[in-house]
Amino acid sequence: MTPAPAEPTPLLSRAHLAASTERVLRRATRAKPAILVVRWAGRRLIVKDFAQNPWLLRHTYGRWIVAHETRIYARLAGLGGVPAFRGRLDGLAFAVDYVEASSLKAHRRGTVPAAAFDRLAELQAALHGRGVVHLDAHQSRNVLLTPEGSPFLVDFATSLGLGRGWLARRLLVPFFARADRLGLQKLKVRYCSERLSRSEARRHKVLWALGWLWPHTAVRRIRRFLRRRALRRRTKDTSAP
Repeated sequence: MTPAPAEPTPLLSRAHLAASTERVLRRATRAKPAILVVRWAGRRLIVKDFAQNPWLLRHTYGRWIVAHETRIYARLAGLGGVPAFRGRLDGLAFAVDYVEASSLKAHRRGTVPAAAFDRLAELQAALHGRGVVHLDAHQSRNVLLTPEGSPFLVDFATSLGLGRGWLARRLLVPFFARADRLGLQKLKVRYCSERLSRSEARRHKVLWALGWLWPHTAVRRIRRFLRRRALRRRTKDTSAP
């Protein structure tokens, strides 16, 4: 006798969201959505929700981001190192699997084994192979590490789904993938427990210089420089007799 097929896991809905929420990782701000940890149908999920953002933002930017990330997760379905997509609640929210891991940002600098960055490079290459570039992987909060050292990439809001056509494979993905590799190199310099090889150090210098070609990177570096200079001045003023 053929066994009955297993019932599919029911999708989380807006009506069940409040009762299923375990905790709030981040409340909605003017431009950022709420991030919730939810228990539903025996799974722990992460929900990104724009419902509490200002009306105009949630119905323009918010709806666009939800639709955009839904398409990106569809391209990456089944790929290890990317949380599994668990559906849209509505046009303002979607859910992915919760990953038992800590962000790279939570680790002390110089303490992460080099093998973790090798696996992260492999994960980036797998994304690129599916025609997706992350473009925000230089942010340590967007890289998660499991206790076993396996990396996960999260937050695909700024990613690009370029496809796998000839133009994407030959030109677009290789061009934009430079940003992902630059971000990986930056994180490795900051968090890896081992020193870079000479070739890696030379490559880092080149990639760091190329970073000035990206307006966002250039602005961020200038702002960081100004913050540090202001901090040094305040420290000098407070320590003066």
